[in-house]
Amino acid sequence: MSSPKVAKVSTLIDLAVAFDLADLDDDGVIEYADDRDHFAIIDVNGDGLLSQAERGGDSVYEDMTLPAIKLFDFNGDGKVTMADSDLAHFEIGREYGNDVDLGEYVEYCLSKIESEESGITGKAFVTARRNFLVMDIDDNLKVSEQEFRSEFRVADYDKNGNLTTKEFDGFRPIRNVNVTAYCNNGNVGCPVENFLIMFSDADDDNNKFLTMTEYLTKFGGLTAST
Repeated sequence: MSSPKVAKVSTLIDLAVAFDLADLDDDGVIEYADDRDHFAIIDVNGDGLLSQAERGGDSVYEDMTLPAIKLFDFNGDGKVTMADSDLAHFEIGREYGNDVDLGEYVEYCLSKIESEESGITGKAFVTARRNFLVMDIDDNLKVSEQEFRSEFRVADYDKNGNLTTKEFDGFRPIRNVNVTAYCNNGNVGCPVENFLIMFSDADDDNNKFLTMTEYLTKFGGLTAST
């Protein structure tokens, strides 16, 4: 059995952005109608073709260069037509069903590209991204130190200020590591200070916030799904 493909965090975030833009009704899945409507939105000049350089007028699209365009260019001419878009949707649909969620979309895209030398799996990415969004209580696409502490308090079931080995499994950022990696005696419990060290290590610019890139780079491979 071959190992699952891995990709850089930046690649996976680009794929998630492409998915979110195509999910026009924000229901967490891309349906056939989403595909067609999204194509019409980003086909700025209405010529029925999408090129690598084509962007929409909305500010959300201005920096969006269609990172997955090569995946859906079935004839390799550097452009995506509505027919290509339809074929892509139905190809994914044959594998996963008509309504495609983020995990299915990412797995399909990774199946079409070379595995990168380092990174995380698509499954781990989807889990870690979901954890990040849950922890981001104020929805500003950053996890603050206070939000990180709040996650610790949720995991601290008996509210004694320490995480035991059993409680450690409920600490969202790092459910798939041995508690002793961060605490000498997990049976006694680990205080929040132990885990704030991890926050500081992930906070590359030392601004007391974790961006999605910082969070995924540090914790993406430490989720329950790898």
